[in-house]
Amino acid sequence: MAPATFEAVADRNAGLIRKALKGTVLLGKYAGSSPAAAITTLVATGGQIEIPSTYESCGWIGEDGATFTKNTENSEIRGWGSAAVLRRDITSEDNTVQFTALETKRLTLELKHRRDLSTTEVSAAGELKIDLLDRPDTMYWRVCTLAKDGVGSGLIYFAKVFHKAMVSEMGDEVWSDGDQAITYDTTMTGEPDDVLGTIGTEFMFGPGMLARATEMGFTVAT
Repeated sequence: MAPATFEAVADRNAGLIRKALKGTVLLGKYAGSSPAAAITTLVATGGQIEIPSTYESCGWIGEDGATFTKNTENSEIRGWGSAAVLRRDITSEDNTVQFTALETKRLTLELKHRRDLSTTEVSAAGELKIDLLDRPDTMYWRVCTLAKDGVGSGLIYFAKVFHKAMVSEMGDEVWSDGDQAITYDTTMTGEPDDVLGTIGTEFMFGPGMLARATEMGFTVAT
């Protein structure tokens, strides 16, 4: 390697620092009478987004946005007299997304109760009634977490899709007259899709992605 300055070696580019300025979570039922198709592309012409109509938005998400976590467990082998691990294998890895839905509607209530409420009706007297089950069935979802950064020619969309996921944890529900809305603090864990065989897909797209692809180290297909 030829001698070079620090700046050349560091190869820093502030234009590649991204933020998820706004976003939402869209969900589709994995099974049932109207199952959602797996998302394999999100790009539409004219810089638009193409999402199957069987997906619904959770609406407004809390200001902390979405948090993605990988919980990994390893198997380690150490040798006689060795202070270091000689071999390390991944034995399990859980992929989760956590978000707080702010809107109270059928979709967020389905997350809370882990039930399909598509046939539940509000009575003529204006009453919605949802029974609390002793042990709800496991309900699977297709999850698309979507966010954006930039505007115009610099617009980049981010998306993480879980092809099959379940609600693995719900946070505490607080009823208060303070600065706390009734929210739905949801953690969803991905599982391998029965057909695709993968847990999910990550996407980056939009005019800004095309403009920055070379800087990011990617080749643009011809």
